[in-house]
Amino acid sequence: MVRPGFFILAAVLCPGPDAVAQGDARLAQALAEVARVAATFWHSAPDYVARETLNQKALTLPKRRFRAGASAIQPPKPEFSHREIVSYYALSSFRTSSEALHEFREIVSVDGQTKTGDSTPDKFRIVVNADDDKAKKALLNEFEKTSLAVAATDFGQLILLFTKANQAKYNFKLRGSALVGADRAMIVDFGQSAGGEALRVAEPGKEVREPLTGQIWIRESGLAPLRITLTTSRRDGSKTVRDEARVDYDPKANGMVLPVSIVYRRYVNDDLFVEAIYQYSDWQPVNNK
Repeated sequence: MVRPGFFILAAVLCPGPDAVAQGDARLAQALAEVARVAATFWHSAPDYVARETLNQKALTLPKRRFRAGASAIQPPKPEFSHREIVSYYALSSFRTSSEALHEFREIVSVDGQTKTGDSTPDKFRIVVNADDDKAKKALLNEFEKTSLAVAATDFGQLILLFTKANQAKYNFKLRGSALVGADRAMIVDFGQSAGGEALRVAEPGKEVREPLTGQIWIRESGLAPLRITLTTSRRDGSKTVRDEARVDYDPKANGMVLPVSIVYRRYVNDDLFVEAIYQYSDWQPVNNK
């Protein structure tokens, strides 16, 4: 079985030339708008707080049981464990690494059991907006400890992979169009062609960096990014490990987008190993009491 670990999505802003949109004026226009939205996200997303509900399932070995007879020699078979975590959610940066945004969560309940303490959205906002990196790291550690197996983190800011500077690291190709809800969207394939790999997979005893491929779904009316998907695959001994993620964004009237849902899945030899579905609601400006 593949060892558990944690996923960290690194979207580092680096200087570089404009992306070449393969001569397609419409694609070039769409990518320019995506870059503008990404810049707005970078400056404005930390001004909001939401409620996040995570439903997670992971393939784990059941607890050992003493058995008699022939069944005693049968090894236990992996089973899916389930967990629901409700948290306050916000994006911010560490004082020592202010060039990157990270997701921070204050857990409200686990599997329907309310967490003891006096946490409130306002108190959470104070911690997230302060320069106390130790307190922020404690939030990260608590979430990782509470999650099942692999924890997929820092996917809410996936849009930051496609700032104007970062677009030079990818090849883009217009694939066609499809519906996202009631919106008609153009589908743009992307593949990483340069720069440091954007997905860092940190697992016990090793660190693997993987290049990215995926799609950007861009609303045909107004060119707002509605969805970003990514896929990465690697060999782990005799196994093939594939990670897939999808982030759906909700465009706002001020030219901003905020995540409405994130779906992350890990497959081992095409069998589902982990699934995490994040839902976001009640987005509020930080200063709104």
